Amino acid sequence: MNYAEPDPGWTLFDKVLVWAIAVYGAMASLLLLLTPKLFLPAEDAAILFQFSRNLAVNGAITFIPMGPRAEGATDFAWMALISLGMKLHIDPMWLVAVLNVASILLLADLLIRIAGRKPKLLSLFFVVGTIALMPQIVAAIGGFSSLPFAYLLIAFVYFFLQRNDAAMAIAGLVLCLFRPDGVVFVVPMLIAGLMIYPARSRRLALYTVLFVVPGLCYFVWRWHYFGQMLPLPFLVKASAPRIWHLFVETSLKQWKLLGLFSLVVLIFAMRGRLADARNRAVLLCIVVLPNLFYLAMRLDQNVGHRFFIYLPIGTALLIAMNWTELRLKAPTLLRLSVLLWVVLIARIWFTEGKYAYVLQYDNRRAIAQEMANLPPGKLILSEAGLVTYYSHWAVYDPWGLNTADFAKRLFKPSDVEEIKPDLILVYTGGDIDCFRHADWDVPYTARTWKHMTRNVLAGADLANYQLWLLPAGNTRYRSWKHEPGWEGDQECWLVRKNGVDEAQLTSILARHGGLPAQDYLAHSPGPGPGGNGLEVDGVKPPVDNEKRTGLRLVKHWLGEAWRSLDE
Repeated sequence: MNYAEPDPGWTLFDKVLVWAIAVYGAMASLLLLLTPKLFLPAEDAAILFQFSRNLAVNGAITFIPMGPRAEGATDFAWMALISLGMKLHIDPMWLVAVLNVASILLLADLLIRIAGRKPKLLSLFFVVGTIALMPQIVAAIGGFSSLPFAYLLIAFVYFFLQRNDAAMAIAGLVLCLFRPDGVVFVVPMLIAGLMIYPARSRRLALYTVLFVVPGLCYFVWRWHYFGQMLPLPFLVKASAPRIWHLFVETSLKQWKLLGLFSLVVLIFAMRGRLADARNRAVLLCIVVLPNLFYLAMRLDQNVGHRFFIYLPIGTALLIAMNWTELRLKAPTLLRLSVLLWVVLIARIWFTEGKYAYVLQYDNRRAIAQEMANLPPGKLILSEAGLVTYYSHWAVYDPWGLNTADFAKRLFKPSDVEEIKPDLILVYTGGDIDCFRHADWDVPYTARTWKHMTRNVLAGADLANYQLWLLPAGNTRYRSWKHEPGWEGDQECWLVRKNGVDEAQLTSILARHGGLPAQDYLAHSPGPGPGGNGLEVDGVKPPVDNEKRTGLRLVKHWLGEAWRSLDE
C-alpha cells in the first residue's frame, strides 16, 4: 500500500497490523537464515541430503553408499543443487537457508509486481510476513524445498500472465524437475494457455519443444536409470485406504483447515471476477485441481503441511492478480484474513512451530556421529534420515521410501534375518512399545506404520539381538510433554549379538542414556509399558496404574480438546 494515496478505509488499527506483520516478516527472514544454528534437518530432508552426498561423492543416485540405484529423492533438481553445493564444500543446511531466504524475498517481490505495484520495503516484508504466518514455514526450517517450489510456481504463472510462452514452458520444466508433482500444476496451466490465448499452433510448438520433449527425455532416462516407472515414494504414498475409493483420510484431515481458509478468502476476493478467463484458469489449475491429487495420496512427513503450500500461495496469487479492483476492499480483506488465520490456521502454525522447536533428535544425531567412527555396518531404521546421514552406514528403510523391495510390499519379519543388520532402530511414536506382544498377528500385510514397526520388532529375535531403550527426543521435548525420563515415547534400539562392534555400539547407547531391556524392566521409574502377554525373555514389565491427577489431568483434558479441533 502507499499511504500517500487517499485510502479512507485504512484505520490506525489496520496500519499497525500491517507494520506488525512486516516486522514479523523481517524476523522470519532472519530466522530462516539462522536455521542451521538452531535446528536439525527433518528426517525426510536428511534423507535427501544422503542422496545428494552419494551423488556428489560417488556420482550415482543411491541411498546406500555404492549401493543399488534408488529414487527415494523425488526432488531431482533440488537434490542436484544440494549435491553441487556439497561438491563446493557448502553445508547443505546453510545452502538451504540461503535459498529459502532468497526464495521468500523473490516470491514476495513477484507477488507485488503481479499486483501492479512497485515493491517497497514495507510492502515486501508485509508479504513475507503473510507467507511466514502459514505453517509451511516450518517445512522450510526443516530443510525442505517448499519456498523455492512456491517461488517457481508463481514465476511459472507470472510468465503465463505475461504471455511469455517460451519462459513459461521452461519454468514449467524446471518446476517439474524440482518436484515431480509440479506436473499437477504445469500441464493444466499449459492447456489453459492454449485455450485462452490466440496463436495456438505457435504456442503448442513452443510447449512441445521446450517442455514436452525434454520432459519425456528425462522420464525415459530416469526409468532406464532406476528401472522403475514411478519414484518409490509415489508407490508408497499411493498405497492407502481411501474414503469413497478416492481420498486418504489423514490427508483430508490435514487439508481441511487450510482448504477452508482459502475457500472463504477467495469467495470474498473473487466474487464477480470469474468472468476473467485468466482468473478461472489460475483458480482451477493452481488451487482446485491439485486437491484431487494430494487428497488421493498418503502424505508422509507432511511437515508444516508442506504439500498444501499451493493453497495459501494460490490464494495470494489471485489476490495479487486482482489487486487494482480489490484495493478499496483491502482493509476488510486484511481483517477477514487475520480473523480466519486466528480461528483456522493459528493452531496449526503454533503446533508445527512448537514441534520444530522441541522435537529435535539431538541424541539420535550424537549417537550417529559416534557410529561414524566405527567400521560401517548395516542398519534397519524406521526413520531413515538423521542416523543415516550422520553415521554413513548402509541403511535399509522398511517403509520403502528408499528401498525398492519394501516400496512394493510391506516389510516382513523374515526380512530382518535376510538383511542381518548390525543395528535396528524403531521409533514407536507412542503407538506401540518396544516389546513384542503375544497377541500380535504377524506378519501383517496391510501398509500401515504400526504394522510395519510391529513386523520389524517381531523379526528381531532376541536370541540374536540385545534390546536397548532410549527416551525419544531430548530433555526439552520430554519436559514440554510433562514426561521426564522414561514416561514418554521410546526409541527401540536392537544391537546384533556378535555383529559389527557390538561392544562399541552398546557402549555408545549407554553413554547417551540407553538402558538394556532387563534393566529397564527391573528399574523403570515411570509408568513403562504394560498389558497382557507382553514380555522379554520371559520377564514381564511392571505395570504402573498411577493416574493423572490435579493440574496434570486438567492440562491433559484441555490438550485433548485443543487437538480435537482439527479432527
